[in-house]
Amino acid sequence: MHTALSTIAAVGPYGHGGGFPFPVFPLFFLLVFLAAVVVFGVLRRGSWRARSDARAVLADRFARGDIDAEEYRSRLSELGRK
Repeated sequence: MHTALSTIAAVGPYGHGGGFPFPVFPLFFLLVFLAAVVVFGVLRRGSWRARSDARAVLADRFARGDIDAEEYRSRLSELGRK
């Protein structure tokens, strides 16, 4: 005589013989995707910060008179291409 508990014990609560239940796979892939987005964002932010810092140094040098306007524009243009 089978009861509900013996059936669940035999085949698992999801009606098949083991493994992960269906909702686990989409959640796993969602977590992997979110982790990839975070990693990409951190890496991207770091390169943006480096360019921003380089522009700030360039602006400071121009403000102090270390470089002239032509050199400032040239170097700023070069930073924009990278």
